[in-house]
Amino acid sequence: MTHYVCDLYSNTNWNIPPEEVAARTFNTEQEAGQWFKDKYSGNSLEFSGFHDTERYVTNWVYCNGKEVGEITKRPSSNEF
Repeated sequence: MTHYVCDLYSNTNWNIPPEEVAARTFNTEQEAGQWFKDKYSGNSLEFSGFHDTERYVTNWVYCNGKEVGEITKRPSSNEF
């Protein structure tokens, strides 16, 4: 099953414990988008829409015109 992982550039997933990354992982695109909306409530958010990259399908997130993070669409580890 596909899942969606949110990553903040100011607090990247590479620098946090796995349980925190798990808390940023969602079953739907809508849940992932809502996570960013909750983080940046009261601010103007824009989503780029999903684009193919070298590794994942990525949706970049902008807050007040500044890129703040991304949502990556990932297959489950048992999907090829």
